[in-house]
Amino acid sequence: IYQGAPIVKFNKRFWLGYEWKFGAAFGWKHHVKGSNDKNSAVSTPVTAHMGIALKLHYQLSSNIQISFGAEGSHFSNGNTSWPNLGVNSIGASIGLAYTINPHNLQNNAIVTELPTTASQPKWVYDITAYGAWRKRTVTINGIPQLCPGKFGVAGLQFAPMRQLNQWISVGGAIDFQYDESGGLTKYWVEGTTDNNIKFYRPPFHRQINIGLSAHAELTTPIFALNTGFGYDIVCPYGDKRFYQSLTLKTFITRQLYLNTGYRLGNFKNPQNLMLGIGIRL
Repeated sequence: IYQGAPIVKFNKRFWLGYEWKFGAAFGWKHHVKGSNDKNSAVSTPVTAHMGIALKLHYQLSSNIQISFGAEGSHFSNGNTSWPNLGVNSIGASIGLAYTINPHNLQNNAIVTELPTTASQPKWVYDITAYGAWRKRTVTINGIPQLCPGKFGVAGLQFAPMRQLNQWISVGGAIDFQYDESGGLTKYWVEGTTDNNIKFYRPPFHRQINIGLSAHAELTTPIFALNTGFGYDIVCPYGDKRFYQSLTLKTFITRQLYLNTGYRLGNFKNPQNLMLGIGIRL
């Protein structure tokens, strides 16, 4: 999924714009313990791919457009397999686009006004349910241990958002999340390690996160890009409290949307994907 738009128009041919993309990247080599230990970035043949760019655009003709600017990308398998250090890159970007059926630059007037209702501030309320699976590493007697298998994650988010205008919304959210791997360290079965490591099942309340988060959202046709910063006020034993999220909402109707997102801890510790559905009230 790729989307971009002008931020500032200097004239009819020259403008500054943003771009973002969200998709998949293929062809990664598997990590094999003992043979390519340095390949610890990803361990799946396909990863998520997220990118954002700021570019200057110039219209050479009605058909041809060039662009150049800075672009950053992130590749990760969403902690669904291990290892998953991820890959981040930033650099210069140069592009050339050819438009098959261009609008006439001289006759196509730039729209400078939107309907009054589109720019009026108002409240909206998003309810999102999501799920995923993840890997978990625990520290036993000072030694990190990778738990065999994968663990389920389920979450529910209620977010009142204030739409400041037709593009930007801000607000808060209360986040409920159940993590099947949460709080395992305290319930370790003594004497078990490595692939045979075992745990007693923690009580349900020891695997629940409840957090409060602040959000900002960019609205475009069909899509809304949301970023959040939160703090767990209730969390399983030993888990990090400060978390971040980046989600893409794809609206099927005006109220119903698909949610695709990723949650981190302390800007660097992968937690889980956020794959689900939501409704806007």
